[in-house]
Amino acid sequence: MRYGLQEHRPFPLPGDRPRYARDRTCDVRHIKLDVSLDLSERRLWGSVATSLSPINDGLRRVEFDAVELDIKSVALAGGAALAFEVSNGKLRVDLGEPRPAGELLTVVVEYECRDPRRGLYFVAPDESYPDRPLQAWTQGQDEDSRHWFPCYDFPNEQATSEVIVTVAEPLTVISNGLLLAVEVGGQPGKAGPRMRTFRWRQDVPHVSYLLSLVVGEFARVTDQFDGIPVDYYVPPGRDEDGRRAFGKTPEMLSFFSERTGIRYPYAKYAQVAVHDFIFGGMENISATTVTHHTLHDERAHLDFSSDPLVAHELAHQWYGDLLTCRDWAHAWLNEGFATYFDLLFKEHDLGVDAFRYALFQEAESYFEEDRDRYRRPIVSNVYHEPIDLFDRHLYEKGGLVLHMLRFVLGDELFWKALRHYTAKHRGTNVVTTDLQRAIEEATGRNLDWFFDQWVYAAGHPDLKAEYSWDEDGKSARLSVKQTQPEGDGTPVFRLPMDVAFTTNEGVHTFRIEVREREQSFHFPLPARPLMVRLDPGNWTLKTLDFTRPKENLLHQLRHDPDVMGRIEAAKALAKLGTLEAVAALKRAVLEDPFWGVQAEAAKALGKVRSKAALEALVDCLKVRHPKARRGVVRGLGEFRDEAAADALLPVFQRDESYYVEAEAAKSLGKTRSPRAFKALESALAKDSHNEIIRYMAFEGLGELRDERAVPLCIDWTRYGRPPRARQGAVLALGKLAEALGSTSAAGQRIFDRLVELLNDPWLQVRLQAVISLQDIGEAKAVPHLEALVSRELDGRIVRRAREAALRLREGRQRSDEVRRLREDVEKLQQDNRELRDRVDRLEGQTGGGTA
Repeated sequence: MRYGLQEHRPFPLPGDRPRYARDRTCDVRHIKLDVSLDLSERRLWGSVATSLSPINDGLRRVEFDAVELDIKSVALAGGAALAFEVSNGKLRVDLGEPRPAGELLTVVVEYECRDPRRGLYFVAPDESYPDRPLQAWTQGQDEDSRHWFPCYDFPNEQATSEVIVTVAEPLTVISNGLLLAVEVGGQPGKAGPRMRTFRWRQDVPHVSYLLSLVVGEFARVTDQFDGIPVDYYVPPGRDEDGRRAFGKTPEMLSFFSERTGIRYPYAKYAQVAVHDFIFGGMENISATTVTHHTLHDERAHLDFSSDPLVAHELAHQWYGDLLTCRDWAHAWLNEGFATYFDLLFKEHDLGVDAFRYALFQEAESYFEEDRDRYRRPIVSNVYHEPIDLFDRHLYEKGGLVLHMLRFVLGDELFWKALRHYTAKHRGTNVVTTDLQRAIEEATGRNLDWFFDQWVYAAGHPDLKAEYSWDEDGKSARLSVKQTQPEGDGTPVFRLPMDVAFTTNEGVHTFRIEVREREQSFHFPLPARPLMVRLDPGNWTLKTLDFTRPKENLLHQLRHDPDVMGRIEAAKALAKLGTLEAVAALKRAVLEDPFWGVQAEAAKALGKVRSKAALEALVDCLKVRHPKARRGVVRGLGEFRDEAAADALLPVFQRDESYYVEAEAAKSLGKTRSPRAFKALESALAKDSHNEIIRYMAFEGLGELRDERAVPLCIDWTRYGRPPRARQGAVLALGKLAEALGSTSAAGQRIFDRLVELLNDPWLQVRLQAVISLQDIGEAKAVPHLEALVSRELDGRIVRRAREAALRLREGRQRSDEVRRLREDVEKLQQDNRELRDRVDRLEGQTGGGTA
């Protein structure tokens, strides 16, 4: 089947099937791990004792998940050995006789694992990366704990845990719960370093994927909240970076405790920054693991913050750890909640402007996935692997659904409902119905309609609105049309929203409910409105095309107290593109009190693409806030003009912010200036936080479409180069092959290199190679992608490779259609710019006014 350019692709891929929560034969009570690690040999060995009780009478066999583990023996604690077999990732244990319901049994498994491929990761220096530290760390979610210890590896079971780990000095072990003891002893039968045994115990039950183990040398930075230890473990010598990254944790603990109604429920909270982590962070119960890339210096701190990551993982300690989704279809109850609570802390910490702008950015992220990849319901049980679901529908849309729920209920009832839900279900597994019923119990409100359209159905409303004024009748007319497509599971939405009219006498707000494809509303007002807002505050997830008079938009951009109203006006004025609109946008960039409006107004100027807009952006480079300046630099990248390159080069050469400098590199490439190649090549010598300058320089080289960049990018994909820079080089190769033609000599060289990189040791390089091969659009990549699917263990790469193979099988015709459409749009934009410049000159000659 082929899809039109405007159609939404379905989420399930061929072969995906419905998945349901597992049946449980036992109630797992406690997990006790007693293991030793040798990091140089990449080896773990020891035992796991699982205490459990049969749920029903007559249980004869118990089954554990165990993948690529060497099982030595199985026995009952203090009793006889038990027969067992291992096959197909399962350890099946014969209990010897039928066991009655409720009997407490402890099954002890002696085992070993060497260099596991998932679950437990060993990090060590090598010839290519000699500065890499010696570490080991675990990552259990979704179902990877089975790769390093035998367990029931599904989220519908919870148990307390004890982790006893022996390692060589000076290594430290961090795990869940409270550190009971550190015992020092010799190494039996060997000369060498002393051994240390760390004993951790977690007394609040949790699912198996939250059990954590981190080993390495760390500096410990201590803090506290309400008498609870709060620790930050960072690489030695980076104590100050650790405080900079994690310093707001106690304030977050206080805020989340108050908001949820439940004081932080564990004995301690630790955050450990580890090397080469495969996610941004992981909310292991009481012991979060995060990437070391979140640590940053003072220069990066100008416009980079770890607070969103820290708040997200901390919020999971309630939503994800204390309450855990019963099965992966309902994982938004983990991730959507953590996403929204991160934003709620932003509202508390930085104010409502930063909060609303962050919500806008979350929506833009979701819209991109919905447009470019697929559309799906939030709750969906048809997938290949659980990680398939961990996408922008789950995180961003999930958080935005909670925000809409807050609008529908109002603040008082929203928090009453959430506290009731949290208290009622603490320590349990939850599904979406539990949240619905808790809301109904707490508030009396039946919100089945809300969950049906936002959680169980797909998509969002696309609204087209028009406003008109009847002077004689002193009334405003608002027509609203839902234009989202039918037939792909997207409903006609029921949308309670506010409409606000600002007149000289004040603001007049009305509550409406849109239920039909097309509706009209009439509002009596004392005078013609100066400003009209549909959904002030931007509570509803939607796209909105709202036609209003120019005068209303100009007033809105300058006077609306709501940042989203000013951003909405900036985008609408950019479509007008007049000198008056350009002047108003320039003033917003220079004078608006919030950096987000400044940045969006600058990007709007970039969309205008007229000479006047270019001159305005050049003048706007003097804005002080680095995030606003990034918006100006991004706007300048929309012009293929040497004047834009002239303005970008000084910023690119040195700005106080890494991130502004990096954005200038990408924009310089987009100008396609003859000077860009040498400049971008020189940027590859610059170190920066998280390799952001090199990464964006490669984005610029991809945008430049200069064949000289091909050997340079290929060289930077080499193992041994900084990993994030390597990822940028792979991205650039995909763009270059698209531009130069995959059948050219350079294109063939790129294709061959991307295929090689499908076997790269680094996950992000493999993932980017898949995306780049899809972008090139050559069907000959399909067998290579299918081979990757058959051997790859990371579900994110498997999903992307399956998507890429499917799209490439659809044929090159669609890829050519997209490329031609892009070229046509670029030509139309250039023609439009030339026409607009002529109109601007005429306006100037006839004395046309400016705002």
